[in-house]
Amino acid sequence: MRLFHANVRPGMARRLSVVLFFVLAGCSTTSTLEESGKPAEQLHEEGVAALHSKQFKEAIDRFQELDRKHPFSPLALRAQVDLIYAHYRREEFADAISMAERFIRLHPKHPYVSYAYYMRGLSFYQQISSATQDQGNTREALTAFQELISRFPKSDYAWEAQQMIVLCKDRLAEQEMIVARYYLDQEEYIAAANRFNQVVVNPMYSTTPYTEEALFGLVLASKRLGLDEEARTHAAVLGHNFPDRPFYRHAVALIEKNQAPSRSELAKLRQGTAEKGVLKRIFQGVAPGLAPSEQGF
Repeated sequence: MRLFHANVRPGMARRLSVVLFFVLAGCSTTSTLEESGKPAEQLHEEGVAALHSKQFKEAIDRFQELDRKHPFSPLALRAQVDLIYAHYRREEFADAISMAERFIRLHPKHPYVSYAYYMRGLSFYQQISSATQDQGNTREALTAFQELISRFPKSDYAWEAQQMIVLCKDRLAEQEMIVARYYLDQEEYIAAANRFNQVVVNPMYSTTPYTEEALFGLVLASKRLGLDEEARTHAAVLGHNFPDRPFYRHAVALIEKNQAPSRSELAKLRQGTAEKGVLKRIFQGVAPGLAPSEQGF
């Protein structure tokens, strides 16, 4: 279809072209406004209000719309961070991890990136299985927290990440101890000694609540294998580090009188070790860092 009749004068044609340009531009502007819907500021305000009222699904909807329809708004960055927090609070940990990794990838130098690392670690931590199961999430959480401290040692979240690292190491040590105890109870003393030794010598585990029991396990396994000198050496280390503790008293009885604790006594000793780990988790706690919008930033 031809827009202009052949006998339209050139000047008139130019004027009609200008009018047509502005008409089309106006249509484009109207279409953009209709597509964008609410302005970024309104979406952000509604999302923050939903966070404060703990309506996390509604908050997610608002922040996702802001991020999708206003990607170049300064508020879009904040919405991306708030989405991490909102998904975490809904226990949608895979989504929280995905959002955190996206933010880290797109904005590696942004002031909020340390928060993204922290929440990524927490999201893995909240998916940790019992100590008898695979600890892949524990290792992922540990790596995330360690990376946070390495990259941002002065971050507001560095101290909290350090506490979470302690908890992750405790869980990994606990799994080692469960296996070591099993071998000991099955009288597979070489395998038991190898596991106990891992808890004692590995720097990752040596400061956990399980070191004391692991040292006693080495005393008992060595004694059962007829390695009396090694048993004495392990007992001496146990006494040096835990002189007034029940495990050392049993180690002395084992070395001097060949008197090992009964199964019920050993179970009670193990329960004391487990309680130390539980108390540490209770006192240190696991709390999400507040989203920037929750902090009033």
